[in-house]
Amino acid sequence: MRTKLLCLALLAAVPGGGFCESAEAASTLRHKAEVRLEPTIRHIQVTDEIDLEATGETVRFRLSRLLRPSLVEVDGVRVTPSSGPEGWSVPTGGRGPKRLVIRYEGVLAELDSGGSPFGGTDPGSGEDGSYLPGGTAWLPGFDDPGLADYRVAITVPKGYRPVMTGRLEDEALGRAVFTFNGASEEPSLFAGRWNVRERMADGLRLRTYFEPDLERLSDDYLEASEGYIRRFSERIGQYPFDSFSILSAPLPVGLGFESLTYIGRQVLPLPFMRGQSLPHEILHNWWGNGVLVDYETGNWSEGLTTYMADYGLTEERSPEAAREMRLGWLRDVAALPPERDGTLADFKARVHGAAQIVGYNKSAYLFLMLNDLLGQDAFDRGIRLFWERHRFKRAGWAELRSAFEEASGTDLEAFFQQWVERRGALSVQLETITAKRVGDAYEMTVRIGQGQPFYRLAVPLMVETAAGTTGHHVEVTGPQTVATLKLDAEPRWITLDPDYRLFRRLAPGEAPPILRDVTLDPTTRMVFAGPEQDAARALAERLMDAGSRGGTVYRTSPVAVVGTTEAVVKALADQGLPPMPASLAGKGTARVWTARSDAGSTVLAIAADDKASLEALMRPLPHYGRQSFLVFQGREAVERGVWPSGDSPSRRAVKVD
Repeated sequence: MRTKLLCLALLAAVPGGGFCESAEAASTLRHKAEVRLEPTIRHIQVTDEIDLEATGETVRFRLSRLLRPSLVEVDGVRVTPSSGPEGWSVPTGGRGPKRLVIRYEGVLAELDSGGSPFGGTDPGSGEDGSYLPGGTAWLPGFDDPGLADYRVAITVPKGYRPVMTGRLEDEALGRAVFTFNGASEEPSLFAGRWNVRERMADGLRLRTYFEPDLERLSDDYLEASEGYIRRFSERIGQYPFDSFSILSAPLPVGLGFESLTYIGRQVLPLPFMRGQSLPHEILHNWWGNGVLVDYETGNWSEGLTTYMADYGLTEERSPEAAREMRLGWLRDVAALPPERDGTLADFKARVHGAAQIVGYNKSAYLFLMLNDLLGQDAFDRGIRLFWERHRFKRAGWAELRSAFEEASGTDLEAFFQQWVERRGALSVQLETITAKRVGDAYEMTVRIGQGQPFYRLAVPLMVETAAGTTGHHVEVTGPQTVATLKLDAEPRWITLDPDYRLFRRLAPGEAPPILRDVTLDPTTRMVFAGPEQDAARALAERLMDAGSRGGTVYRTSPVAVVGTTEAVVKALADQGLPPMPASLAGKGTARVWTARSDAGSTVLAIAADDKASLEALMRPLPHYGRQSFLVFQGREAVERGVWPSGDSPSRRAVKVD
């Protein structure tokens, strides 16, 4: 989640300290709110004192449907608001500066720790805590308000701690005061049964808000946060806020906000959270919350954050793991049906798996290829220049391009146009290869073909010779490019893009079937086998990104067969589909695998021992879309992997004439 913060005033990290030097406009609304929140009974009571500039005889505000005003005053005079489909209207008595006091209360939505809290539209609460995200109108929202300053004092019962996005000004037992200034939407509010651990690092307040049984993790999270903030500050520029906090959530979420992240308590102990998810959320304080996204031109922040945090840290730890990450992204692309593809210019947020493949993976690949094109030094100069120019301002792809062009002295119009404005991926292949001996050396002629639309880029080639391996790059611009390579030793093999440095369609053999081939395709046909039809159907609906469909199996469509083991085996045989691999038979309580049918379509089979084994897959299985096969023991994946790649036209033997 990225809220639309324009600036946080009074931050130590902002030069001047008393104001946001690069705010786009002065705040036109000032909220001073007293909030009493009782998580266990889901009750909230708020008195909000608002200074505003009235532009007419009435002012209109929005409030969550769960909340209702009990008192409204304008300049000390009680008035009666009227409600309508677009919110509440209050008579102001004319234009000019007004002080509006709104007192309201209500019962919040129930916070469901097993899934979505409330569908994203209502603020929620429960015994385990409260989650009131910005945009749910838990504070009054006004039409086209410009920027707003908030000062919010929050009181909670004994045993709870409140947290809000913004700056912590004061706190005592059961109470805290936060300011959130220069904002274009309301702050987010959280509460939980947390113990707080804190450390100061270079003037920054680092905190964990964890339940007592998770408090043992605090030191590791604080140490990791300090390291990531220092690392990114050195590469990009100074961390833009005065604090960073990690909050334990009762929900299965991982959300980022200005200066904090809200992470499900179930996953906080997992090692990948500190090694991958935590740096991702910390980096969003620069990209998305420091430099704000111009959503009208596309959300670049997820791709840049994924590239610099998820991929960058992986590459530093292991080049082999980074190569596997690139290949995984390309396998996702291979699984994406053309009708579900999109452009980076159109990407706004991850609302399903298909959007993630475009807005995260393709976007990260853009920055990977840009780094390869410009070199690390020029790329980093561009990053720093982009940050210096646009912190606490909105920026889009055009501003990124401008910064990289200035930093590198390179015209990047064609590069950004083809990767930001176009759907899909590059389609490139080796067409013909000839080689001959020329004196004491060798000459190899390679013809590279490209499908439409045509891209302009350098295609990497690896040639294996009798003396070793050599690397080459060939500039391609159209449907066919012929290049002659000079070699000192006899060539034996040639491979196109051997390290997956290009965002391209994988050739046959490079993309063995994976779960996402089926779960992303809206034409997938479902077969529910065995007596546990309801459990099988529920699992399929949970698994299918595009929504499952039951009915006749078409030979040209992907098919998913879900049910109990004996019934799944029989259904596969009846449909003439590949059987369960012998390597999986008899293992675990559930087996999941993919295969290719004789017609070339992808088959996904999920065979579980019984109803409980099917139900145990509900939560974990959707997270394994890049796998070809899995074995589960209850909820735990005890075996998983990708089928071996086959022969690929991207790798060819060379015959010397």
